[in-house]
Amino acid sequence: MALVVTVTDPAQQNEGMNKFTSYKVNTQVNATHPNFPFQSSAVVRRYSDFVWLVDQLMKEYAGAVVPPIPEKQAVSRFSPEFVEGRRKMLEQFLVRVCAHPELVNARCLSSFLSADDLAFGVAKSKKSGDGEAQKGGGMMKWFQETKTSLSKDLVKCDDDEEFAQINQYMDSLESQMKVVVKHTQSLVKKGRETATGLFEFGLAFTLLGQSEDDSLGGALTQVGHTADSLSVLSTTQAEMECKQFESPLVDYIRLIGSVKAALKQRENKLVSFSAATADVASKKASLAKVQGVAGKEDKVVAAEAALAASEEALTASSNEFKECSSRCLREVARFKEEKAVDMRKTVLDYINLQIEYNKKMEETWTSLVPQLEGVNVSSKGNGFVGAGNDQDRVRSTSELKGGAPAPGGDDGLVGV
Repeated sequence: MALVVTVTDPAQQNEGMNKFTSYKVNTQVNATHPNFPFQSSAVVRRYSDFVWLVDQLMKEYAGAVVPPIPEKQAVSRFSPEFVEGRRKMLEQFLVRVCAHPELVNARCLSSFLSADDLAFGVAKSKKSGDGEAQKGGGMMKWFQETKTSLSKDLVKCDDDEEFAQINQYMDSLESQMKVVVKHTQSLVKKGRETATGLFEFGLAFTLLGQSEDDSLGGALTQVGHTADSLSVLSTTQAEMECKQFESPLVDYIRLIGSVKAALKQRENKLVSFSAATADVASKKASLAKVQGVAGKEDKVVAAEAALAASEEALTASSNEFKECSSRCLREVARFKEEKAVDMRKTVLDYINLQIEYNKKMEETWTSLVPQLEGVNVSSKGNGFVGAGNDQDRVRSTSELKGGAPAPGGDDGLVGV
């Protein structure tokens, strides 16, 4: 990879009455890149700067799947666990952006990774809205605000059906992934409950073993210690399941949201294109009303100029829409390809995790079998008198009283 980016050193900062967390963004350039004429850089950025970067990437490359960043959170945002979790997600975001074939070339990314505080502040202050928002004027704003009621007036395109299927696929995938995550979270929760149950089970057996002073007591105590160690193993297992299975699935739901945002941009571009088309039709109608009418020459000139400007805006809007549509199709294909690879790895990691866990569980429990089988359960070994010793006990009592064997002795005689 040409760029290696890390996010480190989260630190709490004060800005008047407000507090925020800053992060150090480190960049290493391993190959020549026109947008990154340096070997390394280190800048300090805050969460709102990442939000700005996402917004700018979507504007520079409409229709691209901009990787997700963690959502804003109002409570517990300065806890060590939250800060570390956010740091990891922000780093993952930058790694994904730098690995993207188009987003890595964005001007805003270069500024984000290398500009000093003053230059970055200037970059953030610049207005860089969508092209159609600048070109279309009030007509486009009106059309966007009323696009729901005017949806029937949208320009029909050859790929409308394909995009309808893509939207349906993404909605279905998001719904299915949420169900999988729900059940995965339930499994992780049960894993943690199993760990707690094993700890309590082990404690009970340890106390039971301590009430015995023979080999059985030692074996029972060992059962307790084993269950306690398995409790630790199960706790680790639950955390690994959360990290290697649940978290990637939750992340994919956010990534699906990014794909849907890209598709939404294509819809907005279509709205703008449709508005520009309608505006050209309106300008043509206005020109037709004054053409050939005596005394309307000035209005004809003005109408012709307005039509020319409208047609220019239509051409630009059409190009932007086509570019966005093409990029969306490329991005969806890229998403599907990467999803297949990622999901395969995630599921395989989960399966291997279960195999290793159950192997360790089996080995640990199996190690107890020889010790339990070796427990001496005879009267001499455990201090209890077995039922098989009743006959000997009768003989001993008779011999103490009469000095002769009890009835049924070896000689079959009763003493006189």
